[in-house]
Amino acid sequence: MSDSSSIRPIRERAALSRRVALAGALQSLALLAACAALPPNSEPAPAGSPTSAPSPAPLSRDPACTVSPAVRPTTVPYPGYTQMEPSTGLHVTGEAQEVDPISYRLKVIGLVERPLSLSYDDLRCLPRIQADTSLTCPGFFTDEASLAGFTFASLFVLAKPLAQAGRVKLMSVEDYSMTFTVNEVLAPGNFLAYQWKDEPLPASHGFPLRGVFPLKAGSNWVKWVTQIEVS
Repeated sequence: MSDSSSIRPIRERAALSRRVALAGALQSLALLAACAALPPNSEPAPAGSPTSAPSPAPLSRDPACTVSPAVRPTTVPYPGYTQMEPSTGLHVTGEAQEVDPISYRLKVIGLVERPLSLSYDDLRCLPRIQADTSLTCPGFFTDEASLAGFTFASLFVLAKPLAQAGRVKLMSVEDYSMTFTVNEVLAPGNFLAYQWKDEPLPASHGFPLRGVFPLKAGSNWVKWVTQIEVS
């Protein structure tokens, strides 16, 4: 007779793998419809303390993938909190952060089988998606933007979250962070963007990487993402 306690983790891992695969398919279909719904006023649960992790591994990128040279976008004058930026037609809530695309790495750590350290080129070689979506800062503005990037499911295929993983924390170079459940980040329409209107994200809007959560308020759209912690 088999030991049910040893079978359970295998079943949990299989269930999480199925969720990641299904989420990837659903996100691709949803983004074709260019989700632009306005967000509810809900906020994600508070984050826990960062945990230590093994040294992240670099990605073995497909040699067939070619991308244009990484160029840091020009920083434009800050127009003020919630004011429109003339050069983009988008509103801003904070001053731009300067991030070097050559030395930049996105680290994926925590409860994952394979911690990652991904370069800007690595990110642009992941399966690409694009969507026209709305970002709302409740009571201040709603911006429409065409963004492109990759799904959380694509990232999880590489990192392989462990069966007990339940939360995902996005961390910014400015020490700002937001925490979501695994199901939230895998929901259709949510992704990580590195491109705006076929150009790199503007420096004031998260270059080189930002979160995109069309059904949540703009405070959830973490800019300048440098680390993702799975817990």
